[in-house]
Amino acid sequence: MPLTFGLNLCGEKESTICFLCRRNNELIRGRAALLPVISSKDWRDIDWAISAQVDFIAVSFVRTADVITNLRSYIETRTGPRGLQEAGSSSSDEEPCIELIAKLEAFDCLQHLDEIIRAADGIMVARGDLGAQIPVEEVPSVQKFAVSRARQLGKPAIVAHQLLHSMIEYPIPTRAEVADVADVVRQRADALMLSGESAMGAYPQKALGVLRSVATRMEEWVRDEKYGAVVLPQIGETSDGQISEEICASAALMANRLRATAIFVFTRRGYMAHFLSRCRPDCPVFAFTDSQSVRQRLNLRWGIMPFRMPFFPDPEENVRRTFKLMQSRGFVREGDLVVVVSDLRPQKEDIIRSVQVRRVQ
Repeated sequence: MPLTFGLNLCGEKESTICFLCRRNNELIRGRAALLPVISSKDWRDIDWAISAQVDFIAVSFVRTADVITNLRSYIETRTGPRGLQEAGSSSSDEEPCIELIAKLEAFDCLQHLDEIIRAADGIMVARGDLGAQIPVEEVPSVQKFAVSRARQLGKPAIVAHQLLHSMIEYPIPTRAEVADVADVVRQRADALMLSGESAMGAYPQKALGVLRSVATRMEEWVRDEKYGAVVLPQIGETSDGQISEEICASAALMANRLRATAIFVFTRRGYMAHFLSRCRPDCPVFAFTDSQSVRQRLNLRWGIMPFRMPFFPDPEENVRRTFKLMQSRGFVREGDLVVVVSDLRPQKEDIIRSVQVRRVQ
C-alpha cells in the first residue's frame, strides 16, 4: 500500500521532511520562474534542517539538476559524505546524508525532467503549481511520465495537491476525486500526500482514512489483475550494484510465484530494500536495519515496512528473532512461506548477499 505521507517536524519515530518555504515565484503560464529557487532565507532554513537532522528536504520550483547537485554539495560539507551509493560498495558505513526531494512544479523543469530525477533522491509531482504554469490538460501526462520514469530510475515518487480537495469542507469526497486517487495508485506512485485537506481542512482524519482505503483497494486490484507489470531497466552502475539488483528482482519474482506471505530483507544501508520496492512484489516487504536514519528513510518507499533491530553475527539468529517478532505482531504465522534476502557484512568482511526461502517456525 502506498504510504500516506505527512509533515512531521517534531516526532521522534516517523520520517521528518522539511519543506523549503514556497514564495511568490511569479507564476506565469508557459514562462520560466523569475526568482531564485533557493533564497537567503531558504539557506537559513537549510542550516536549521541540518542541525535538526531531518530525513528529507523538499526543494520547490526545481528548474535544473544543478539546483539539487549544488544543494547536495553544500549539505555534504556540513554533514559529511553520502557514504555508500550502492549495496556492495566497500566504503565506510557512515549514516546517509539528508535526502533531497525535487518538487516538480515549474515550467522549466519539463525540459530537464530526466536529469532532475537522476540527480534527486525522489520527486514530488506538485500538481497545483505545475497546473498554473502549463495547460491543465498536460498535467496528467506529465504526472504519469514523471512517476513512471522515477520508478525506472529507482527513485520514490510522491503525488500531491488536490487529491481530495472537496474534503477541506465536506466529510465525503467526490467520485471524481476517488477516481483520481485510484489512478495515481494505478500509475504505481510510491506515496500520496494530502495538503490543504490536512493542513486546514475540517475533516483531516476522514480525508486520510479515505485516502488509505481507496489506495488499499486499488493496490489489491493492481495485484490481482497483474496490472502494469513492466520489465525495468538495470540501474546498477557497478558490478556489486548489479548483483544486488538481480538478487532482489529474482527474490520478488520468486515470492510472487510461490505466493509467499512476505519478504524479509536484512540491510544496513537500505539499498536492497530500495531494489525490492522498485520491483513491486505482491507481498509486503519487511526491512530490518540497525540504523535509525535508514529505517526512517525507508518509510517513503512503496511496500516497505521498516524495523530497527540490532544485528547478530549469526545470520540464523537474526532470522529466528525476526520470525518471532513478526509472529508476535500478527504479520506471519507458523508455516508461512517467507523469502529472506540479506546484504549484511559479517565481521566487517566482504558483503555476503543471499536469498533463501524459509518456512516460519
